[in-house]
Amino acid sequence: MEETVFFNLGNAIAAKRDPKELIKEAQIVKDNRDPLGKLVIVEGKEGESLILFDLADQEEPSEQTEPFKVKKIID
Repeated sequence: MEETVFFNLGNAIAAKRDPKELIKEAQIVKDNRDPLGKLVIVEGKEGESLILFDLADQEEPSEQTEPFKVKKIID
């Protein structure tokens, strides 16, 4: 079962269609930031793209947030 998380799309770090490219982007971001934070890759609407967020930016469901399915958490 996939976990659903809620984020404000304005907090996205990156979005790509190619999962390998997004993982490369996540590694670059991870190398340039606080090593304690986690990043999460989620599936965009209709599965058209993958979006990278900082897991700490996760929010409660509201009018400003959207639900996303977690694909990978990067420690």
